[in-house]
Amino acid sequence: MLVGAAGNKGLPPCCARVYNSRIMTEPKAHQGTDEITYQSPEIPPTVEVHDVPIVRATDESLGGYGKLVDDPENFTVENGSFEIVPWPHAGWRSLDPGTGDEGGTTEGAFRLFWQDGNLFGENLALSTTANKYLLGLGALPSQPAETHPPSEKADPLCVDHVYVWYSDYHPDGGQMFYSKHSPFVANLAPALGDTIKPEDFTAFYVEAGMGLYIHPGVWHNAVYVKPEHAPTDIFGRQGKVHARISVRWTEEFNKVLRVPLSL
Repeated sequence: MLVGAAGNKGLPPCCARVYNSRIMTEPKAHQGTDEITYQSPEIPPTVEVHDVPIVRATDESLGGYGKLVDDPENFTVENGSFEIVPWPHAGWRSLDPGTGDEGGTTEGAFRLFWQDGNLFGENLALSTTANKYLLGLGALPSQPAETHPPSEKADPLCVDHVYVWYSDYHPDGGQMFYSKHSPFVANLAPALGDTIKPEDFTAFYVEAGMGLYIHPGVWHNAVYVKPEHAPTDIFGRQGKVHARISVRWTEEFNKVLRVPLSL
Protein backbone atom coordinates (compact mmCIF):
# COMPACT_ATOMS: atom_id res chain seq x y z
CA MET A 1 0.00 0.00 0.00
CA LEU A 2 1.37 3.43 -0.93
CA VAL A 3 1.34 6.08 1.74
CA GLY A 4 0.99 9.81 1.06
CA ALA A 5 3.54 12.45 2.01
CA ALA A 6 1.82 12.91 5.35
CA GLY A 7 3.03 9.45 6.26
CA ASN A 8 6.49 10.93 6.76
CA LYS A 9 5.46 12.78 9.90
CA GLY A 10 7.16 11.68 13.10
CA LEU A 11 10.02 9.84 11.40
CA PRO A 12 13.59 10.90 12.22
CA PRO A 13 15.52 12.33 9.23
CA CYS A 14 17.74 9.26 8.90
CA CYS A 15 14.69 7.01 8.45
CA ALA A 16 12.38 9.33 6.52
CA ARG A 17 11.09 7.92 3.24
CA VAL A 18 10.62 9.80 0.01
CA TYR A 19 7.23 9.33 -1.59
CA ASN A 20 5.57 10.15 -4.86
CA SER A 21 2.40 8.88 -6.46
CA ARG A 22 4.03 5.72 -7.78
CA ILE A 23 7.31 5.01 -5.96
CA MET A 24 8.44 4.76 -2.36
CA THR A 25 12.20 4.90 -1.69
CA GLU A 26 14.47 5.25 1.31
CA PRO A 27 17.49 7.57 1.16
CA LYS A 28 20.78 5.74 1.31
CA ALA A 29 22.40 6.00 4.72
CA HIS A 30 25.66 7.94 4.71
CA GLN A 31 28.77 5.99 5.67
CA GLY A 32 32.02 7.58 6.77
CA THR A 33 35.03 6.86 4.59
CA ASP A 34 37.59 4.56 6.19
CA GLU A 35 41.29 4.00 5.48
CA ILE A 36 40.68 1.07 3.09
CA THR A 37 38.16 2.98 0.98
CA TYR A 38 40.42 6.04 0.85
CA GLN A 39 43.11 3.99 -0.87
CA SER A 40 40.95 1.71 -3.03
CA PRO A 41 37.53 3.18 -3.86
CA GLU A 42 35.05 1.49 -6.16
CA ILE A 43 34.50 3.45 -9.38
CA PRO A 44 31.44 2.25 -11.37
CA PRO A 45 32.11 1.84 -15.10
CA THR A 46 28.99 3.92 -15.84
CA VAL A 47 30.03 6.85 -13.65
CA GLU A 48 29.27 10.33 -15.05
CA VAL A 49 31.67 13.26 -15.18
CA HIS A 50 31.07 16.75 -13.81
CA ASP A 51 33.56 19.37 -15.07
CA VAL A 52 34.70 21.79 -12.38
CA PRO A 53 35.60 25.35 -13.50
CA ILE A 54 39.02 26.69 -12.54
CA VAL A 55 40.12 30.22 -11.59
CA ARG A 56 43.35 31.77 -10.38
CA ALA A 57 43.54 31.90 -6.58
CA THR A 58 43.52 35.47 -5.29
CA ASP A 59 42.25 36.96 -2.07
CA GLU A 60 39.29 38.26 -4.08
CA SER A 61 38.41 34.96 -5.77
CA LEU A 62 38.86 33.10 -2.46
CA GLY A 63 36.36 35.32 -0.67
CA GLY A 64 34.27 33.12 1.63
CA TYR A 65 36.60 30.15 1.17
CA GLY A 66 39.84 31.38 2.72
CA LYS A 67 42.95 33.38 1.89
CA LEU A 68 46.22 33.22 -0.01
CA VAL A 69 49.28 32.50 2.12
CA ASP A 70 52.66 34.10 1.43
CA ASP A 71 54.14 33.14 4.81
CA PRO A 72 52.80 30.20 6.87
CA GLU A 73 53.70 31.98 10.11
CA ASN A 74 51.07 34.60 9.35
CA PHE A 75 48.40 31.94 9.98
CA THR A 76 48.63 30.63 13.54
CA VAL A 77 46.31 30.13 16.50
CA GLU A 78 48.59 32.32 18.58
CA ASN A 79 48.09 35.41 16.40
CA GLY A 80 44.39 34.74 15.97
CA SER A 81 44.47 34.10 12.22
CA PHE A 82 44.05 30.29 12.30
CA GLU A 83 40.52 29.32 13.30
CA ILE A 84 39.74 26.53 15.77
CA VAL A 85 36.05 25.86 16.36
CA PRO A 86 34.85 25.26 19.95
CA TRP A 87 33.98 21.63 20.64
CA PRO A 88 30.27 20.97 20.06
CA HIS A 89 28.08 19.98 22.98
CA ALA A 90 24.78 18.12 23.00
CA GLY A 91 23.31 19.30 26.28
CA TRP A 92 21.56 22.49 27.30
CA ARG A 93 24.48 23.83 29.34
CA SER A 94 26.86 26.12 27.44
CA LEU A 95 30.62 25.74 27.24
CA ASP A 96 32.62 27.60 29.83
CA PRO A 97 34.27 30.65 28.23
CA GLY A 98 37.69 29.98 26.76
CA THR A 99 37.24 26.21 26.61
CA GLY A 100 36.52 23.70 23.86
CA ASP A 101 38.95 25.21 21.36
CA GLU A 102 42.28 24.58 23.12
CA GLY A 103 43.56 21.64 21.06
CA GLY A 104 45.60 23.87 18.78
CA THR A 105 47.08 22.72 15.48
CA THR A 106 49.29 20.00 14.12
CA GLU A 107 51.61 20.43 11.14
CA GLY A 108 53.95 18.58 8.84
CA ALA A 109 54.56 17.54 5.27
CA PHE A 110 51.72 16.56 2.96
CA ARG A 111 53.33 14.21 0.44
CA LEU A 112 51.92 14.13 -3.10
CA PHE A 113 52.97 11.50 -5.63
CA TRP A 114 51.71 9.89 -8.82
CA GLN A 115 51.66 6.09 -8.99
CA ASP A 116 50.21 3.88 -11.73
CA GLY A 117 48.59 6.90 -13.33
CA ASN A 118 46.79 8.11 -10.19
CA LEU A 119 47.51 10.87 -7.66
CA PHE A 120 48.07 9.82 -4.05
CA GLY A 121 48.61 11.81 -0.87
CA GLU A 122 50.04 11.06 2.56
CA ASN A 123 49.40 13.46 5.42
CA LEU A 124 52.47 13.19 7.64
CA ALA A 125 51.04 15.72 10.10
CA LEU A 126 48.68 13.00 11.36
CA SER A 127 49.68 10.04 13.52
CA THR A 128 46.74 7.91 12.41
CA THR A 129 46.26 5.00 10.02
CA ALA A 130 43.73 6.91 7.87
CA ASN A 131 46.24 9.43 6.51
CA LYS A 132 46.90 7.96 3.05
CA TYR A 133 44.53 8.75 0.21
CA LEU A 134 43.87 8.13 -3.45
CA LEU A 135 43.20 11.80 -4.16
CA GLY A 136 42.32 11.56 -7.82
CA LEU A 137 42.40 9.25 -10.79
CA GLY A 138 44.27 10.07 -13.97
CA ALA A 139 41.74 8.06 -15.98
CA LEU A 140 38.45 6.32 -15.32
CA PRO A 141 38.22 2.51 -15.36
CA SER A 142 36.00 2.72 -18.44
CA GLN A 143 38.78 4.49 -20.39
CA PRO A 144 41.54 2.57 -22.18
CA ALA A 145 44.68 2.31 -20.06
CA GLU A 146 46.85 3.72 -22.85
CA THR A 147 45.12 7.11 -22.52
CA HIS A 148 47.01 7.64 -19.27
CA PRO A 149 50.14 5.54 -18.70
CA PRO A 150 51.88 5.51 -15.28
CA SER A 151 53.26 8.93 -14.40
CA GLU A 152 56.91 7.89 -14.36
CA LYS A 153 56.59 7.15 -18.09
CA ALA A 154 53.98 9.73 -19.07
CA ASP A 155 54.46 12.96 -20.90
CA PRO A 156 53.48 15.51 -18.22
CA LEU A 157 51.69 17.59 -20.84
CA CYS A 158 49.21 14.72 -21.28
CA VAL A 159 48.02 14.99 -17.68
CA ASP A 160 45.73 17.99 -17.53
CA HIS A 161 43.10 16.95 -14.97
CA VAL A 162 42.23 14.47 -12.22
CA TYR A 163 38.96 12.68 -11.53
CA VAL A 164 37.98 13.28 -7.90
CA TRP A 165 35.80 10.63 -6.25
CA TYR A 166 35.32 12.18 -2.80
CA SER A 167 35.52 15.47 -0.91
CA ASP A 168 35.48 16.35 2.78
CA TYR A 169 35.49 19.15 5.31
CA HIS A 170 36.77 19.69 8.85
CA PRO A 171 34.20 21.12 11.31
CA ASP A 172 36.82 21.63 14.04
CA GLY A 173 39.22 24.07 12.40
CA GLY A 174 40.84 25.62 9.37
CA GLN A 175 43.54 24.08 7.18
CA MET A 176 46.57 25.42 5.36
CA PHE A 177 48.63 24.15 2.42
CA TYR A 178 51.87 25.90 1.42
CA SER A 179 54.23 24.99 -1.41
CA LYS A 180 57.60 26.61 -2.00
CA HIS A 181 58.46 24.90 -5.26
CA SER A 182 55.36 23.72 -7.13
CA PRO A 183 52.02 25.18 -8.13
CA PHE A 184 48.95 23.26 -7.00
CA VAL A 185 45.19 23.18 -7.46
CA ALA A 186 42.59 23.06 -4.69
CA ASN A 187 38.98 22.05 -5.35
CA LEU A 188 36.72 23.97 -2.96
CA ALA A 189 33.08 24.50 -2.10
CA PRO A 190 31.74 26.93 0.52
CA ALA A 191 30.90 25.83 4.04
CA LEU A 192 27.37 24.77 3.11
CA GLY A 193 27.04 21.95 5.62
CA ASP A 194 26.27 18.37 4.70
CA THR A 195 23.94 19.12 1.78
CA ILE A 196 26.51 19.50 -0.99
CA LYS A 197 26.44 19.03 -4.79
CA PRO A 198 29.08 18.74 -7.52
CA GLU A 199 27.94 22.09 -8.91
CA ASP A 200 29.00 23.85 -5.71
CA PHE A 201 32.73 23.37 -6.46
CA THR A 202 35.34 25.64 -8.01
CA ALA A 203 39.00 24.77 -8.59
CA PHE A 204 41.62 27.33 -7.56
CA TYR A 205 45.09 27.48 -9.12
CA VAL A 206 47.79 28.50 -6.61
CA GLU A 207 51.17 29.69 -7.91
CA ALA A 208 54.45 28.14 -6.71
CA GLY A 209 55.80 29.90 -3.63
CA MET A 210 52.30 30.59 -2.31
CA GLY A 211 49.85 28.75 -0.12
CA LEU A 212 46.17 28.50 0.73
CA TYR A 213 44.31 28.83 4.03
CA ILE A 214 40.69 27.60 4.11
CA HIS A 215 38.09 28.30 6.75
CA PRO A 216 36.51 25.57 8.93
CA GLY A 217 33.71 23.76 7.12
CA VAL A 218 34.99 24.54 3.60
CA TRP A 219 34.69 21.46 1.39
CA HIS A 220 37.98 20.32 -0.18
CA ASN A 221 40.15 17.25 -0.77
CA ALA A 222 43.81 18.03 -0.11
CA VAL A 223 45.42 19.58 -3.24
CA TYR A 224 46.56 18.34 -6.65
CA VAL A 225 49.77 18.64 -8.69
CA LYS A 226 50.78 17.55 -12.18
CA PRO A 227 53.25 14.64 -12.48
CA GLU A 228 55.99 17.05 -13.57
CA HIS A 229 55.81 18.60 -10.07
CA ALA A 230 55.71 15.29 -8.19
CA PRO A 231 56.71 13.71 -5.96
CA THR A 232 56.65 16.71 -3.68
CA ASP A 233 56.19 17.52 -0.03
CA ILE A 234 54.14 20.60 0.72
CA PHE A 235 53.70 22.08 4.19
CA GLY A 236 50.39 21.52 5.96
CA ARG A 237 48.83 22.87 9.16
CA GLN A 238 45.41 21.92 10.51
CA GLY A 239 43.34 21.51 13.64
CA LYS A 240 44.76 18.80 15.87
CA VAL A 241 41.40 17.07 16.40
CA HIS A 242 41.07 16.55 12.62
CA ALA A 243 37.39 15.65 12.50
CA ARG A 244 36.51 14.78 8.91
CA ILE A 245 33.12 14.56 7.18
CA SER A 246 33.09 13.27 3.62
CA VAL A 247 30.96 12.78 0.55
CA ARG A 248 31.61 9.97 -1.92
CA TRP A 249 30.55 11.37 -5.27
CA THR A 250 30.47 7.96 -6.93
CA GLU A 251 28.04 6.51 -4.39
CA GLU A 252 25.75 9.47 -3.76
CA PHE A 253 25.60 11.01 -7.26
CA ASN A 254 27.16 8.38 -9.56
CA LYS A 255 29.60 11.10 -10.60
CA VAL A 256 33.23 12.08 -10.39
CA LEU A 257 34.51 15.65 -10.47
CA ARG A 258 36.95 16.36 -13.29
CA VAL A 259 39.33 18.98 -11.91
CA PRO A 260 41.77 20.83 -14.21
CA LEU A 261 45.42 20.91 -13.15
CA SER A 262 46.26 24.17 -14.92
CA LEU A 263 44.58 27.37 -16.05
